[in-house]
Amino acid sequence: MTEPFVLPETAAVIELLNAQEGPHLSELPAADMRAVYLQLGEAFDEPADSTVRTADFVGDGIPLRAYFPNKAQAGPVIVYMHGGGWVIGDLESHHSVCAQMALISGMRVVSVDYRLAPEHPFPAAHDDCLAAARFVASSPAELEAPVTGIAVAGDSAGGNLAFHVAATLGAGGVLAQLLIYPVGDCTSPEAGSYKDFEEGYLLDRRLMDRFITDYLPTDDVRKHRAASPLLYPLPTDLPPTVIMTAGLDPLRDQGRALAAHLPQQGVEVHFLEAAGLIHGIATMRKAFPTGDHIIVRAVGLFADAIDNRQSNEREEFKA
Repeated sequence: MTEPFVLPETAAVIELLNAQEGPHLSELPAADMRAVYLQLGEAFDEPADSTVRTADFVGDGIPLRAYFPNKAQAGPVIVYMHGGGWVIGDLESHHSVCAQMALISGMRVVSVDYRLAPEHPFPAAHDDCLAAARFVASSPAELEAPVTGIAVAGDSAGGNLAFHVAATLGAGGVLAQLLIYPVGDCTSPEAGSYKDFEEGYLLDRRLMDRFITDYLPTDDVRKHRAASPLLYPLPTDLPPTVIMTAGLDPLRDQGRALAAHLPQQGVEVHFLEAAGLIHGIATMRKAFPTGDHIIVRAVGLFADAIDNRQSNEREEFKA
């Protein structure tokens, strides 16, 4: 591999993290991993925009948090699945990015606090996210106004979960999907970006191995269509899709592969890559201003795709 392009903001974060003493994140108990993840967010992420109102509630037994960028009115809702390898992350770790998404899109956002591994292995997270999406689509009173359709979004493992929801419900049930550096293959590839960036760029092979082992403890479930959709022909009945990858990410090529294959299935795709940046920029916006700008662009494309689907549906209804 030729020397990769690394932005100065990336080099500064990597240098700071490498200077920290202590065990590798993958060696910690799950509870400690979750605490460290929250600490990283406190150090590197922007605070949530205080103008976005929130409300916590429970839907179908799953803790949820709604974001209201303005007075609630009938319209689409974005259902967000957080990243963290199905092992770490929660409503707090992705609080800022969900508020940002609500503010940029002008739409309500609902963040899903799905069950985590190793306490709850596959398919717990997938089942919870699908149940949460269906609950939000039912226009619960907690959202204060009718839900005219849902879109799904997520980062990393959350991108995998969002894709699963979109693939299950189809274009008829999901208006659009936003996948931020999604997981598409849980069989630990030995080539491409998974090999090129297997160490030294925050998310590494050791950490991915830990996540996969905790949530997908056997080879059979690692190869399951929901966990590794790239191992199978992709569905044709998918909504318009926005995919964003990071240039220095082990998962980069998996996002690229999804972006390349979906148009062959007749799916509208918009692809962005954050060159010179690492996995995790969605929750490290203060440290990565360049990444923040690209996320804003991705959310804008996502919001446009949602609006276009709703507009087309209204026109078809009139006809």
